[in-house]
Amino acid sequence: MKRREVEDLIISFLVLVLLFSDFRIGLLPYASLAVLTAFVFHELAHKLVAERYGYATFYRRWDAGIVLALLVGLVSRVLSGTTWVFAAVGAVQIYAPYMPSHRPTFGKIALAGPAVNVLVGITGLLLMPLTTGSLKLALALTTSVNLWIAFLNLWPIPPLDGWKVLRWNAGVWAISTGLTYALNAL
Repeated sequence: MKRREVEDLIISFLVLVLLFSDFRIGLLPYASLAVLTAFVFHELAHKLVAERYGYATFYRRWDAGIVLALLVGLVSRVLSGTTWVFAAVGAVQIYAPYMPSHRPTFGKIALAGPAVNVLVGITGLLLMPLTTGSLKLALALTTSVNLWIAFLNLWPIPPLDGWKVLRWNAGVWAISTGLTYALNAL
C-alpha cells in the first residue's frame, strides 16, 4: 500500500470508530475492533482479490462522505440520542487500463468484502457464548457491525457490492443476501 492509501484508510477508520462508538470514549476500544474487522478487512479483501486478478487498486477516502457521515452522526446523536452511521467514507478503486471489465471477475471482487464480514460475524456468533464481560461486549459489537455492513453492502444498488454481485450471478447474490439477512436476525 502506498502512503496516501494508508493515510486515507486511517482517516476513514478513525471517523467510523468515532461514529460506531456513539461518540462515547468508553466504547472507543470496542468500536476500534469492530471497525478494523468490518471496514478495514472488508476493503483489504476487495483489494487483495482485485490484485490477484491483475488489477491495480488504490484505497481512496471520500471527503464528502466523511463530512456527511460526521454531520449525520452528530445531528442524529443530538436529536435522537442515538448515532446514525453513514458508512460510505471511502472505497477501493480498481483500475484496469489494459483489461476490459469482466462481470464474473468484478462480481467475485465485490463479494470478497461482504464474505469477510460474514466470516468475522459467524466467528463472533460462535465465540460469544464462551465469553463474558468486556470480551463479550467486544465480540457482540464486532459481530453486529460486521453482519450489518455485509448486509448493507449486498443491497443491489449501484455502486454497492450487491449490484456487482447481482450483475454477475443472481443466485450467488440471493444466497449471500439471504444468509446475511438471516445472520442479522439472530
